Amino acid sequence: MSKRRIRDRKKRIRRIKRIRRVVLSGTAVASVAVVAIITYHTITPEQDKTPESIAVIQTEPIAPEIHIDTEKQGETPRTYQDVDFVPLPVPMTDTDQEIVFGICQEHGVAFPLVMAIIEHESHFDRTARSQSGDSGYMQINDCNAERLSDLGFSDLYDLEQNVGAGVYILKELFSKYEGDATFVLMAYNAGEKGARDMRESGIYETEYTVEILERAEAFSSYIDNATTERTGVR
Repeated sequence: MSKRRIRDRKKRIRRIKRIRRVVLSGTAVASVAVVAIITYHTITPEQDKTPESIAVIQTEPIAPEIHIDTEKQGETPRTYQDVDFVPLPVPMTDTDQEIVFGICQEHGVAFPLVMAIIEHESHFDRTARSQSGDSGYMQINDCNAERLSDLGFSDLYDLEQNVGAGVYILKELFSKYEGDATFVLMAYNAGEKGARDMRESGIYETEYTVEILERAEAFSSYIDNATTERTGVR
């Protein structure tokens, strides 16, 4: 194996370890919401022969909850639903963050991940509007407006509706692409066709996906540390 391939492999392994720290979830079939523990493996372009392949990250679904690695001998492990709200040190009020947290809990999508997307997309500016037609905290594109409006998300400058729409889209993508976090973020950023085109051309991550996942990991670590300080439970 060449030195370059060894370096690339080590880089992928480091990336996977960082992503592992972020608790991501998906949805189950038959319209029953479940959450998933994300398991990971690496894949090379040579192994990825099918255009629709999204096998960089796989999920092992379990229902109805996700276990967080806090189990100690003689104690009952906490679950995703048991995690208390911890506000992050970002330019969004604790009240608004708690609304975002509740939406994430309702749909089974990780709060640190959603906050990382909001930070990157709009810098926590509720009124942000891009030249390409993206609106609000999660920069929902106009191409989704009609479909989302039919689902009740009509005011994309409203906190609950904008984040609700963004989390709904993420939930759909995680379910459709079996928890492949990198591909889901590529699709959220560039559309599903854009993400597939990138995969087919050998692009397995982008600056966008790397920044989001690294920031989500940092938010997750902050929450873990704050929870440990408050409860004494690791």
